[in-house]
Amino acid sequence: WANNGRQPVSWVAGMSELSGGKLTLGLDAHWLALANANAGLELRNLRIEDPDHFITIAKASSLKLSLDRLPRAATEAVIGIDEQMRVGPRPAGLQTEGTGTRLLLVHGYCSGNVWGSQTGRFTNESVFQDLNKNRSHDDFARRIRDFGATWNSFGVVAHSQGGAAATHLYTYYWSGLDNATGNRLIQSVGTPYQGTALAGNLAVLGQVFGVGCGTNSNLTYSGASSWLSGIPSWARAKVHYYTTSFNDRWWAYDYCHIATDLLLNDPDDGTTERAYGQLSGAVNRGHKTGWCHTSGMRDPAQTTDASRNNDMNNNAAR
Repeated sequence: WANNGRQPVSWVAGMSELSGGKLTLGLDAHWLALANANAGLELRNLRIEDPDHFITIAKASSLKLSLDRLPRAATEAVIGIDEQMRVGPRPAGLQTEGTGTRLLLVHGYCSGNVWGSQTGRFTNESVFQDLNKNRSHDDFARRIRDFGATWNSFGVVAHSQGGAAATHLYTYYWSGLDNATGNRLIQSVGTPYQGTALAGNLAVLGQVFGVGCGTNSNLTYSGASSWLSGIPSWARAKVHYYTTSFNDRWWAYDYCHIATDLLLNDPDDGTTERAYGQLSGAVNRGHKTGWCHTSGMRDPAQTTDASRNNDMNNNAAR
């Protein structure tokens, strides 16, 4: 806020490492120019959160900012909002790091190699493998970034939690995603962007995934809501997502997984409810019946849909 609390300037967020007891938060001064700000700067509704669980560690309703003078950019004319205003200057060397382009196929929470049998459907692809693990969105995102650092640029086709992790990566960290060109930067299928009832239920998770990976707070309804509160519109706009559910016959009791059907509201894919697989501000590529979340359910695994995989491959950024 500026002008002694009378003028909103910008919403500011980001990842910051504690150094010398201090955290750094940046704002492009062109936002001040855009708001005609001249004095009395302050932060409002400040929250410092744990990046793995989005738990508030410290907060303040307001914090006055003391500046000897405004940066020069605060007085420059602003023609339009650009990338640097939204996310800051690109790191030196980002444009030349790594070699070549790639499409990364990313699995989800506590997952086996769901894309392994489908590599022939994609071109210039590499399969990210951190199999049968339980990761926070932040940890997951940084692992995708590090895996993709071999290449100068990459796009992502993701399953389940992998879609949220890729979105988190694009929001908070620089990576090969920022160098990619093409129609669709991040594509996902079966991602519970708004959470799933299964995330906090150990017994059901064990039945579905077959291994004891534990609960994941980022995938609960409340955890997903906290995470989504930090995902801006410009990042959401780069996501293209699909949802699926079981083939529903009017004369029969249908489901993807009988244990999860008791916890989820139809339509669902055995893990993700259609209603909670929506990402506001992203591109909804549609809902398809006859496909379940993983193998071993009533209908085939959604990652094996040849038609969708061909479409994602043809439109993927790299």
